[in-house]
Amino acid sequence: MPERDRGRVLLNSRSNRQRRRFSLSHELLHFLNPTHEQTSVGGFRCTRQDMRLSSGDKIGDRHRRQESEANSFAIELLTPRNRLKPFLCGNAKLAQVVAMAKEFDISREAAARRFVELHPDDLAVVFCRDNRFLYAACGREFPRLSITAGEQCDLGQPVQGTISGFDEVAPDDWLHPPQHAIELSAQTLWQANGHSITLLRADQSDDDEVGFDDTFERFTGGQNR
Repeated sequence: MPERDRGRVLLNSRSNRQRRRFSLSHELLHFLNPTHEQTSVGGFRCTRQDMRLSSGDKIGDRHRRQESEANSFAIELLTPRNRLKPFLCGNAKLAQVVAMAKEFDISREAAARRFVELHPDDLAVVFCRDNRFLYAACGREFPRLSITAGEQCDLGQPVQGTISGFDEVAPDDWLHPPQHAIELSAQTLWQANGHSITLLRADQSDDDEVGFDDTFERFTGGQNR
């Protein structure tokens, strides 16, 4: 395949600086990787949905696979792993995401996705607008989410610019199938124009009595003790 010796990248001037930096890094991989092929007559046309793809997504077609690879390259370029350790220590919280975004001059959305990808806790991040689900990114060990696009999420009363405390939430409201052995907690960052970022943390329950009661009920057929 012949190497590319020239090209052009068009960026939306109305986007903020952080989004433009990510888009430029994304397009750079399309240009540098000789295996990436244009999927339209006008070149690589990358949508907002393309920018949300990750290596963890199930991707079957060339276009989405190329977009996922470009996203992985961009975030690795902008947030080198050897500089992220201070932001990944201790219990996960959204304050770390905000600090990461500021330090590396990336959007909070990109920082949240990176944080969930690399933090040792079992995490997912949920993006909403007006308390309605847009999309989510999950860590490798996080259980499957049950919510779908447009679904109402009970996130509490929004106060722009604030971060809620970590509150316990019902696994049945978020996970499929229901995970009774998992304790789920959530923390939300309220942003402008109705946008929010919610961090979900899953912890394995240490309550052995639940398992014993379930076993007893099965053994007795639900008869009164």
